[in-house]
Amino acid sequence: MQHLTVPILSIGRWPHRGWQRTSLGLLVGMLAWAWTAPALAAAPQQRVAARVVRAKAPRPVERVVQRAPSTPQLIFQDLHALSPLGSCNPSNAWPWTARYSPDGQHVLVPLFGGYAGSGGCAVMQLDAQTLVWQATLPVEESPEEVVFLVDGQGQWTHTVVTNSAASSVSVLSAQGAPVATIPIPVRPSSTWGTAFPFGMAISPDRSTVWVGTGEGRVFAIHTQTWSLEPARTLDFGEDHGFGRIAFAGDQLILTTTQYHAGFQGATASVMGLDPDSPGSLWEVFLATSATTSLYPSPQDVAVHSDGRVFVSGFDMGAQVFALDPVAGILLGAWATMTQPNSGKLQALGLHGDFLCVADYWSGDLARIDTRTGAVAGLESVQVFGQGPNDLTFSPNGNELLIPFAGSDELLRFQVR
Repeated sequence: MQHLTVPILSIGRWPHRGWQRTSLGLLVGMLAWAWTAPALAAAPQQRVAARVVRAKAPRPVERVVQRAPSTPQLIFQDLHALSPLGSCNPSNAWPWTARYSPDGQHVLVPLFGGYAGSGGCAVMQLDAQTLVWQATLPVEESPEEVVFLVDGQGQWTHTVVTNSAASSVSVLSAQGAPVATIPIPVRPSSTWGTAFPFGMAISPDRSTVWVGTGEGRVFAIHTQTWSLEPARTLDFGEDHGFGRIAFAGDQLILTTTQYHAGFQGATASVMGLDPDSPGSLWEVFLATSATTSLYPSPQDVAVHSDGRVFVSGFDMGAQVFALDPVAGILLGAWATMTQPNSGKLQALGLHGDFLCVADYWSGDLARIDTRTGAVAGLESVQVFGQGPNDLTFSPNGNELLIPFAGSDELLRFQVR
């Protein structure tokens, strides 16, 4: 039996048969982000060593299997079918994520739509109370992630969206009006025509939106001019790609996939650095596979109020990794008890000490107490839809939204 090597355990092989609809960010983004020829962008950049500059060895930790005493319960509230929207020709709605606006009044859902040529070009705005459609916000092809910019008083000013197939970032006003479209450069020899921009994070001082790509670069967009700052680009090499990213204090946390030669598997890691001081880089390795039977790729990240970072992903086992970004070390790996045990995109949602993890393939959803790392409950959302791609709590934590990328639905739970 083939085995995936991780710091604390081995995970048996899981065949890829039957994984039907993934998205450009999941299938192309995880399996083919690096299918570009060696080349560097012409603009001056900060060259970041692809290997670790400062690494801390993970501490061996036993898998957590005991059950937590209690966490909130999830009570079904409603299920909403979603339809393709916008002026382009999407093959499906394909909701990528769902995000509550900073004022808590709206939910924004990027409709990925389909692969290049049949992708969506719209973000759906819903009423946060009723989930009734309010507006269709035009963006470019294959929108994925959404972040919000607020001013010094916490007032929502802009919405920022990555467009995977279009290799661009769309900026909208809080009222939904187009403000700017920012092209994300593609490596000159790319055969895809896109850099696959995906995860975004806004710097603590709100001056910069950092955008990770599937071809090894992280771009800086200035929020006053809404333009790229080429000299601040972080280039880790074309054999790297990034999933969702986030700030933990002043550190930019990058979920990182390194593609092996000939695409014989991959190595999954987490990097952290001050983006304006690349020499501060640390890297913790999470999982690796030497064959195509598994393709370890961290995809989701959540930051606890106490500073801990939680990471999950694809082919990294049915587990969540907890890290200390200050020390740059792995604190432990918590078993989710979900199936399959290889973990087929473990999406995260965090509110306070309540962490939810859902598997894209099986629809299993675990409720975890982050104080102990123990599972308090395990249920299936597959009865509602297929392909949970993201988990998002409302600002007050009373609701949980789950977009189903595989069946074009949006599920809402009450949290009690």
